[in-house]
Amino acid sequence: MGKGLVIPIASEQQREYAMARANAAVAKGVQQGAVEIEVRYAARELSQNAKFHAMIADIHYQCFRGYSADGVKAVLVNQFALEMEEQGEPLAKPGEKVWDWKSKQAVYVRPSTTKFRKAEAAAFIEFLYATGVELGVNWSEPALAVYESYKEAAA
Repeated sequence: MGKGLVIPIASEQQREYAMARANAAVAKGVQQGAVEIEVRYAARELSQNAKFHAMIADIHYQCFRGYSADGVKAVLVNQFALEMEEQGEPLAKPGEKVWDWKSKQAVYVRPSTTKFRKAEAAAFIEFLYATGVELGVNWSEPALAVYESYKEAAA
């Protein structure tokens, strides 16, 4: 079955589709061995992902072009995780330090934005906006639209 099957469900129609799809996947998977079904609340919305990537792109392009976009994102996520921890609200799935026995040094694995909960993703958007303002970022139209829609939803 490979990596697994994730089916977002937000309506009755989607529930019916998801049940049929899950049933077919289980029927196929059980032929190869035992399978598991996990039901959980959505971690965050994909629209939140697109929103904060527009803001990260502006910060990267205007302030840190000498670094890769992935590197800038990693720093921003790390700073956000540290700020949340300082506020007494650590991320549900924080990063971790792992010991590399060969090079004899700690390797930091940053928190994954794909594992942010909805509230964490919303707080990350707010953090990105504040960070961009501190850095003097002139927000692009997509990033401004992101922040405006976020503020309206939060109100």
